[in-house]
Amino acid sequence: MVSQVNVNDVYTNLSGLNAIKVAGREDPTEGLKQVAKQFESLFVNMMLKTMRDSNKAFSEGNYLSSNEMEMHQQNFDNQLSVHLTAGEGIGLADVLFRQLVQQYDASEEALETESSDTGPIKATFDSPEDFVRQVMPFAEQAAKQIGVAPEFLVAQSALESGWGSKVAADSRGATSHNLFGIKADKSWDGPVAGTKTIEFEGGAAIRQQANFRKYDNIGDSFTDYVEFLQSNPRYKTAIFDASDPSKFATALQDAGYATDPLYATKIKAVMKSDVMRNALASAGKQG
Repeated sequence: MVSQVNVNDVYTNLSGLNAIKVAGREDPTEGLKQVAKQFESLFVNMMLKTMRDSNKAFSEGNYLSSNEMEMHQQNFDNQLSVHLTAGEGIGLADVLFRQLVQQYDASEEALETESSDTGPIKATFDSPEDFVRQVMPFAEQAAKQIGVAPEFLVAQSALESGWGSKVAADSRGATSHNLFGIKADKSWDGPVAGTKTIEFEGGAAIRQQANFRKYDNIGDSFTDYVEFLQSNPRYKTAIFDASDPSKFATALQDAGYATDPLYATKIKAVMKSDVMRNALASAGKQG
């Protein structure tokens, strides 16, 4: 029997994440549906926050404006985002669900093994908290060179690697330490790790076999990420906008860093997620 997941709990309570995990084990398809619904709630909440921020200029001097009012307003928006995405929602969850089904084949075997033609993918991180603790020192070093917040690099690497659980491996099953999904193009003369990946063509997700750069450690992954952006003229605008995480994410997508049309939105969602917030707090990086 599949556990019923309350979307309200999923958004406002971390215990909802455990409910999703249980649903995924018992019925992978149901688990994917709940993941899509959760992301839709996060997306709507981000839109509401953006609209609120755009109206702040008109509320200057209003005696009703206060930190307490903003707190209550945020709580209201949190609940409103859940209400707006209940039932059929706005349609984004359906699109995401179809993409997830194509990516994971909606089968328990695919969800549990996610094997490739060249060997199993091994995780080197025990949890999001462990992921943040291990990568943050390298993210901070790389962030200084680009001018971006280190939390952004943590979020992007978490998105690309599934919090370190889906890192490409070589033929012997050794991890590539490639946390940013950088492929081994013609300019790369180092070792590679081949695995299946998802690319988007005409809005449709297509599973492909591709070679990715392989590093000796996660520090090298961050170092090469910085070099990859700085050595490619197409990322000049992205680096120029690096101080603004939202603009940076959008500029990376516009420059073709990923084919996923929702790539920038997904990075922003990871940055604002409860998982990220709690992982940062656990690592002592956020109060």
